[in-house]
Amino acid sequence: MKKTLITLAFLAAVPVLSGCSLQTSVSQPTRAQLVAKATVLKTVDGGLEWEPKIKVSDQKDISSLNVLTVAMDPFDSETVYLGTEKNGIFVSRDGAETWSQIKFPEKVYGLIPDHGTRDMLYASGVFGGRAKIFKKIGEDEWKEIYTEPSKDSVISAMAMDKNNANVIYAGTSQGMIFKTTDAGTSWHNLYMAGAPVTSIAFDSADTSVVYFGVFQRDLLKTTNGGETIERITSNISSSSNSQSVFSVVADPGAPGTVYIGLAKGISKSTDGGKTWSNLNILESSKMFPIRAMAINPSNSSEMIYVSGKAVYKSIDSGNQWSTFQLDTGKDVSSVVYNRSNPAIIYAGFRSF
Repeated sequence: MKKTLITLAFLAAVPVLSGCSLQTSVSQPTRAQLVAKATVLKTVDGGLEWEPKIKVSDQKDISSLNVLTVAMDPFDSETVYLGTEKNGIFVSRDGAETWSQIKFPEKVYGLIPDHGTRDMLYASGVFGGRAKIFKKIGEDEWKEIYTEPSKDSVISAMAMDKNNANVIYAGTSQGMIFKTTDAGTSWHNLYMAGAPVTSIAFDSADTSVVYFGVFQRDLLKTTNGGETIERITSNISSSSNSQSVFSVVADPGAPGTVYIGLAKGISKSTDGGKTWSNLNILESSKMFPIRAMAINPSNSSEMIYVSGKAVYKSIDSGNQWSTFQLDTGKDVSSVVYNRSNPAIIYAGFRSF
């Protein structure tokens, strides 16, 4: 199997603040106006009320940005990272009250805070027309640890093994799944899926069990750390519209439990993907694909999913749902719980 070896440091700093499209505030907008242009919303009461969190300074905000990914720092529950479509990485160290920009190439598809080393960050982006993975090794200093050989591919998914920070899986828009076991020093190919890999999720008890969502096509699974990968889409009921996978999430508190977001619904397995059942989600939410889901890290009975401009929450394992309409100009792209306080939830927004 071909190995892709990674070489050399990439950059000390990329001046992306110059020329970026941060919005300059000239007057005090109403709350409705702030929500309408929100890039990030935050709730501190489990979803009853959502507040826009877009401030950079008294003069600037991030309302004009498209958020592709939201990530929580594993060491500090007040630190939140955003990966954006055209403006690199933003970080908040005060629970999203204010944001500052980290120097990085413009387009950021994936962010992984290292759970083994404080302030260590992995990010996938596009620089010089090529998709690359970088490792933050110091203040405003990044090391390139992977690059795609052509300009026709991006790193569309990344995930780190929670038990071993040296192990990272990645997937590309062309369908290649690959892995490092030494924190990016070397990589090896695992599987060609044939379509964009958009989700990677680990089983909560056994991280050698990994699920891969292939955009609008398949669900893949490995039980041996990628040595073999099998297609398990055929296990899903045809009534689930199974050929349209949009997102995958594994329950962090229930081994063997995994959810897939589809074009018109959500399916759940409690036996590692052998059998599936369709969740009874609200019918109106089936008008939009389920692009993002999250499970309360402290309570497996609670989950949220997003559809269009709305967030849906269940506290009884998906039997009944509360809905929270978000009157924003963009759609929800990412949703994440605060692990220290699951009543706090962040939602990122982008235009699709």
